Amino acid sequence: MDSYLPNQENLISENDEKIVYKYCDDDGTPIFTTKEIIRNKKVYIFHPYNINPTNGSVSSKRIKTIELRGWESIAALPKDIKTNGRYGLATQRIKLFFSFLYPKFKNLNKVTIGINIRNRFLEKTLSINWADLDVILRKIANEQRWYDRRKLMINNSLANISTKLAKDKAYLNAGQLDAFLGKFDSFEKVTKGDIESLSKVLETAPPSKISITSNFIKTRDKINNVFIEDLIKNFERLLSSKVDNEKQWQKFFGENSWILNHLFPFEVILRQQEAYVGGKSLENKDGRIVDFLFQNGFQVNFALLEIKTHKKDLLKNTPYRKPDVYSYSDDLSGGVSQCLDQKDIFIREFGNKEKIVDPKTILVIGLKSELNEHQSKCFELLRANQKNVDILTFDELLAKLKGLQRVLSEK
Repeated sequence: MDSYLPNQENLISENDEKIVYKYCDDDGTPIFTTKEIIRNKKVYIFHPYNINPTNGSVSSKRIKTIELRGWESIAALPKDIKTNGRYGLATQRIKLFFSFLYPKFKNLNKVTIGINIRNRFLEKTLSINWADLDVILRKIANEQRWYDRRKLMINNSLANISTKLAKDKAYLNAGQLDAFLGKFDSFEKVTKGDIESLSKVLETAPPSKISITSNFIKTRDKINNVFIEDLIKNFERLLSSKVDNEKQWQKFFGENSWILNHLFPFEVILRQQEAYVGGKSLENKDGRIVDFLFQNGFQVNFALLEIKTHKKDLLKNTPYRKPDVYSYSDDLSGGVSQCLDQKDIFIREFGNKEKIVDPKTILVIGLKSELNEHQSKCFELLRANQKNVDILTFDELLAKLKGLQRVLSEK
């Protein structure tokens, strides 16, 4: 019979597949599994435990099992997990994270953290991708002042990756903004996020508290200019993609839908992104989804907008008739047909329920700058005679943004 050191963890068994450690009592008898390493699978399983100082008995902590997946070795594991001694949660930031989870998942007893695993929140077990958890833990570490703010941040961060939690609203209390800004002597770089946050504060401030001076106006123009500059950089970054990136474009325009508002000759509001406009079969299939559904600001009509990518061709490369007659590309003709189909279905299915009178339809696709002289002329003729779908290219939309930037710079 093997003999083990009493009152401490001992290596109990080891083979090509698994290594097992256990805690041994006064007699050196293994009584509690403390750690397991699954070889070739990069899995490390820890069982946090307590020792009763009176009788030496061992019991599990609230989280009975912490399983880590994907790291090359124990030394490479996140420092937030205690990987020696009695195991468990090592840092204050991860302790705060779990103290928030305990009331919401009262029966939680196993946590799995891993590289490239799916986020899953169940009654007794929780699986979370390390990339997502790391972002939350960094935010906790940065948010030192208000505990309630940390709790809200954790809740809303988890709500982004799990439907088990709903987002809550945060409210800025009197004096908090002044106390925070008082920590800084100057502001060298203003980001898009800073501007959006400042806008929310100004929207709630009483007009009598805001001095409309020339200095204030210049500051506002400077902020707007920085905002547009940042937006143009992101736009150009997406344009540099060598592959179709439709989802990225849709996300960009979804976050900055005001850009699309400038495509209409009348005031519009974004009614829905990825809106269902009808067309499902009896089998509940083949429903039409438009990228953006706008409604007239007076709520008397609608507009449908479809986003493709800058990589889509506008015209065919070979002339239909030399030297300067070109046909629509498959991408453009398909996009136009899709827009017409969406419009037709939308009118037929929702015409009696909503105020719909010949809704405007816009297709954003391709780059006009990639056309040669003959193609450019042909494209303009085709576009001008396309009465039912307005066609706009990505570089034309970028030119609109740069024009707005020039106006702000001249002030």
